Amino acid sequence: MPIKTWELDPNFKNEILNELGGEHLTACYQCSTCTLGCPITEIIPSYNPRKIIQMSLLGMRNEVLTNPDLWICLICQTCTARCPQNVVVGDVLAVIRRIAEKEAKAGKIKIESPRPLFEEAFLHTLEKYGRLYDMGLALEYYPKREGGTVSGMMAMMKDYKDFGMRMFMHGKMGPLGGHGLTKGMLPSKIKQREVMKKIFAWVEEKEKEQ
Repeated sequence: MPIKTWELDPNFKNEILNELGGEHLTACYQCSTCTLGCPITEIIPSYNPRKIIQMSLLGMRNEVLTNPDLWICLICQTCTARCPQNVVVGDVLAVIRRIAEKEAKAGKIKIESPRPLFEEAFLHTLEKYGRLYDMGLALEYYPKREGGTVSGMMAMMKDYKDFGMRMFMHGKMGPLGGHGLTKGMLPSKIKQREVMKKIFAWVEEKEKEQ
């Protein structure tokens, strides 16, 4: 990838450093230990967290924020455990993802990955019920991913032919599995849901302060 120096943003690394989790960005000395030990590279050989960090340090802001590889990280922390500089790579990438989401909401970039939509649906489920509700998560995620309710339901049915049926059989998302007709269909709620709502409200206030 050619580097166009006139398009670099020298303040991009400072933007990352000023965010909680990105403070160790400049400690990276590009040894590639994170990439060599990453389990994702066995499936997607092109995935390279070291390169994402290098591009961030160089100020390649737009290239980094629109890079689809940014959303592949599983946050398994293998890279963090092996980093000789104690760079929490997963946190650094999380900071960059947050910046990308802000830019996308402002209409400055477009995120191709569906992961932000999934994470948003996941958090909505936790805020509402206090624990994961698989069916509710799916009903919110798929229509947003596909851009419509009907197309979303069709995509969900297609995906569930394989993996979804295994969840049904374990009583996770349907009436099968021997745990009652409504097992998995209705949400299981924690008793003090107002506590969870307070946690989310506190986090939102902290994000506004940054």
